[in-house]
Amino acid sequence: MKIDPNAGLTPAAAGEAASTNPKPASAASGAGAPVTDQAEITYDRARVNALAAQVNALPEIRREKVAALQSAVKQGTYQVSPEQTAEALIAELRASQPSAA
Repeated sequence: MKIDPNAGLTPAAAGEAASTNPKPASAASGAGAPVTDQAEITYDRARVNALAAQVNALPEIRREKVAALQSAVKQGTYQVSPEQTAEALIAELRASQPSAA
């Protein structure tokens, strides 16, 4: 798996934070206005780049594991319980559905 460390990131200047403060126009008008959520996101570009380099250095396919599984399938010794199959199917279904946030 390849990760693009620049995908979807809007870089902030060093030491600055990218922040969102969604205040509706009515909130600026005075007391009694509803309080809104605020998020502040910062990141260290050097750390992100170092982590991305580590991930990109990993092999995309774990050849040893693939070879062992191929061998077990060919020999007829590869066994998967019905419970494992069901759990994998449920996990895949959950991952493919949009989250209800």
